[in-house]
Amino acid sequence: MKKIRSKYTQPDFQFIRFRLGGREFGIDVTCVKEIMRLKATVTEEGAFPFGSGMIKIRSMTIPLVDLRKRFNLPVDLTENSRIIIVSIESFITGLIVDEVSDIALGAKEVTLKPEPRGEVWDPCLEALVDTGNGKVLILEPSRLLTEDEKKALSCPASGV
Repeated sequence: MKKIRSKYTQPDFQFIRFRLGGREFGIDVTCVKEIMRLKATVTEEGAFPFGSGMIKIRSMTIPLVDLRKRFNLPVDLTENSRIIIVSIESFITGLIVDEVSDIALGAKEVTLKPEPRGEVWDPCLEALVDTGNGKVLILEPSRLLTEDEKKALSCPASGV
């Protein structure tokens, strides 16, 4: 990786670091509303293959997206599984991940828009960062879903 200047190398940049199928991913902390344990109160199955129903949080009904299903990984929910509540454009959704490890600060080295490697998450990647504690794939939440999927997710939450 060549050194470049970007928001990812700034000392005040923070991202939520999480695991999914043995890989390290991250999401810009400014998109994250909260992180919570995976509750058994999911109400219904999702409207699309990687949807995992809905969850009620403080009078809001929030749709859930299982990132393992989204990225065609075997579903493996454990006591370490978490829901990362994120704001994607004009709506809020929960992303189910294997484990949240920490909130990381900046990066030592960055590759913006890394070259596709044939992975299912390639279209969602914003950057590849090296934190000094390993490489992390930074996802852009707005690219996790198609426009039709965003519309399908935003409908249930609009009535709350």
